[in-house]
Amino acid sequence: MNNLFNTHSPYFKDKVIPETRRILALLFFTFVFAIGVLWFLEASDVPLYTGGITGIAQLIRDGIYIFLGKDLGTGFIAIFILLVNIPILVIGWFGVSHRFTVYSIISVLLQTLIFAWMPVFDMGLIGVEHALAASVIGGFLIGVGSGGALKYGTSLGGIDILAQYLSFRNGKSVGFFMMAINVVIALIGGILLGGVVGPSGQVVAGGVIISYTLIRIIITTVVTDKLHTAYQFLAVDIITETPDELVEQILKIVYRGVTLIGAKGAYSKNDKTIVNVIISSYELDRIIELVKKVDDKAFMTTKPVKGVVGNFKRKTIA
Repeated sequence: MNNLFNTHSPYFKDKVIPETRRILALLFFTFVFAIGVLWFLEASDVPLYTGGITGIAQLIRDGIYIFLGKDLGTGFIAIFILLVNIPILVIGWFGVSHRFTVYSIISVLLQTLIFAWMPVFDMGLIGVEHALAASVIGGFLIGVGSGGALKYGTSLGGIDILAQYLSFRNGKSVGFFMMAINVVIALIGGILLGGVVGPSGQVVAGGVIISYTLIRIIITTVVTDKLHTAYQFLAVDIITETPDELVEQILKIVYRGVTLIGAKGAYSKNDKTIVNVIISSYELDRIIELVKKVDDKAFMTTKPVKGVVGNFKRKTIA
């Protein structure tokens, strides 16, 4: 217990600080995601749909409005997110990672509170003529929220967990799965609300709804994959004069195999060692922190790896 509050202890530096940073990042990116949905997509007169569980909730809510004449607002989205995530979180618990699922639970609860209590704010992009700007900015913020959370080993819950589950098993991009699901949501939304009076009181053609939602999807997907690249690989070469301690830390903390290559500095004439390690891209930040801690004079380069054959373990992100 003393190590928990001792800011100079290895436990505090290696455990407390990283976990605190991760939770704060999760809260921040969840809020960014919610802002993108509420203040840009939900505020627009053109029905714009986000992806995953939230997008499905929008579809069901709008369907209830069309067929039953009842506008349930964002409160319905909050309840739907909470209830539907329960079985998905169970899948995450057994199929992805316990820690990953705990972080997702935190995000789901925060989303529920935000969607239930935060009002839809007028950012000046409500009109039909501003739908493109709303879809672009909203899509960007949603991508930042989702991708940023995944980058820190957390998630916003919902389809993120299912996508992570599938991606963990076949190595494909998370964005690939999200794109497929989101396109279906866009098509159904356009068919459902096209040419009828929607909750905003406006009549919008189905093609317009689909087009702007697809723009939102493309931007979100690109941003998500730029921020979260957990199943793309990197080759890291670290040139150091103290390889033993560095290798020990990589094996202990990152759990990756290491290859050592002898080298010599052309200018200094000093003997050096190239420490070569293949990692998933999301592990790069951990490697950088580790190298700075062990040898702040080390020289490090990275390059993308298209594929890995052999004994390379695909690990859960948290």
